Amino acid sequence: MSDTTPNKIVAEIKIRRSLHTGSFLIVEGKDDRKFWEVRRHRSCRLIVGGGKNNIIYGVQRLDEIRFEGALGVVDSDYDYLPLRSSISKNLVATDAHDLECLLCRSFALNSVLVEFGDPEKINRFEEEYRKDVRAALLERGLLFGNLRRVGVTIDQGVISRFVNEKEWAVDEDGLIYDTVKWSGGVDANTLQHRIARLPPMDPWHVVHGHDLLTLLRIGLRSMLGNLSANISIDVIAGVLRQAMKLADLQSTDLWQDMRRWENRNTPFLVLAGES
Repeated sequence: MSDTTPNKIVAEIKIRRSLHTGSFLIVEGKDDRKFWEVRRHRSCRLIVGGGKNNIIYGVQRLDEIRFEGALGVVDSDYDYLPLRSSISKNLVATDAHDLECLLCRSFALNSVLVEFGDPEKINRFEEEYRKDVRAALLERGLLFGNLRRVGVTIDQGVISRFVNEKEWAVDEDGLIYDTVKWSGGVDANTLQHRIARLPPMDPWHVVHGHDLLTLLRIGLRSMLGNLSANISIDVIAGVLRQAMKLADLQSTDLWQDMRRWENRNTPFLVLAGES
């Protein structure tokens, strides 16, 4: 767990300002930093905020002292609508649940399938199930995402236990049963009823990026490829980050929000050129 706090973010940026006249981009974690490192403007410095709340409160405190040139970027999670209504004009959010979801939604997923998948297995899977891998991945992630929406705690061990590696299928009945067993008083019918009554939501905001990476790794182990057991989800995430095409990023609301921030905050720049 990070020992960064909103006050530490503010203090670090104020100290750095004495030597750096350009912009600051505050990101949630080290993986976000890796993503933005090759996409930032040369005059922009990256700050790892150690979590979403740290960034939100840190940006608000920078607003209070009228600091110029700092932008925070956070995962939308489930509260992207309040973020869109603007907690701060110096805060932007992903237009999927998190960065990993944004990557899986993009062409970068195809690069992972090329790198780690088996073309024949993938073609056979897509022909049999009449959907592409991206749609199938999203479908599997939705069940775990919706369980979270009704208050169930899901860790990656749960996903590994209830997804059949050979068939890349979720044991939904077993998952519900296990959830009921440990939930203390909620029966299966009640749980399924709660899920069924959830309000409609963009599926890319329901699923969690780490869930998708775990599910993708399981699929690549057998149904979609022959992935070695020593290839971790961190390796897969790294390929996704590297493979994200500029055109895909430019098509996101996130990119457009960041460009609008630049236009409002001349001369500060956070994004590399588009050429």
